[in-house]
Amino acid sequence: MPRHKDSNAWFQKATKVSEDPAASDWLKTALAGAVNRDPVNAAGDAEVLHKILELRAEAALEGRAPAGANGKAAKLVV
Repeated sequence: MPRHKDSNAWFQKATKVSEDPAASDWLKTALAGAVNRDPVNAAGDAEVLHKILELRAEAALEGRAPAGANGKAAKLVV
């Protein structure tokens, strides 16, 4: 018989991250905002963000990250 996943696992992991002094403030803020949203929509948005940040990291590691006119990293305006 398949085991059911612990329905509180997400909460335990979120609490661990929020209490971790090594976790960035950015991550803690994003997590706090995400858990107050519809979980399916938040997960979808997180997946899109993950894909974009993964591509950005790959580009930076390969030395092909876009730069602005002043040679610094390009800023995204939303």
